[in-house]
Amino acid sequence: MANAIELLPANLQNTLNQIVDRVNKANGGINVILLSTAEGVPLGRVYADRSAQLNEEVLASIESTWAPASKQFSLLDLGKEAKVVTAIYDHGTILHVYEAPVVVTILVAQNANLGAVRSTAIPLLKEALLPLCTTLLNSLAPQEADPSYPAQAYYQ
Repeated sequence: MANAIELLPANLQNTLNQIVDRVNKANGGINVILLSTAEGVPLGRVYADRSAQLNEEVLASIESTWAPASKQFSLLDLGKEAKVVTAIYDHGTILHVYEAPVVVTILVAQNANLGAVRSTAIPLLKEALLPLCTTLLNSLAPQEADPSYPAQAYYQ
C-alpha cells in the first residue's frame, strides 16, 4: 500500500494513496509522487513503498530544480497547453505535471507502464488536487487594499 508524508490533509493522503495503488496494479511502476509549488517548495510526498524510500537529497533536488522550470513549459514553443513533460533516464522516468500552482512530479520504475501513468494517474491526480490548487490560488490572490498603507506601490 502507498504511504504519504503527513503534511497533506488526511482525505487527500488517502486519495493519493488510492491513485498510486490503482495505477501500480496496472503495472504503473510509480515509486513516489512529489507535490511542490512552482517555486520548488515541497508540499508533500506519496511513496508506493514506505520501506523503500528514495534518497532525500535527490528528491529535494528534483523539487527545487525541476518544479520552477515548469512555469517555462509554454515558452518552449510546444504550445500554451504543454502541461506534462516526461524525462526518460536509464534508471527510470520522471513525469512533471504543472497544475497551477502545484507541480506534481511522478518518479516511476524503469519498466513502468507509462500509458497507465499518463492515462490513469494524471487525470485522477488533477481531479484530486483541484481543491488544493484552488485553495493555494485563492491564498495567493491579492487581498483588498489595506487602508493603513499608501495607495502607491513601493517601487513607483
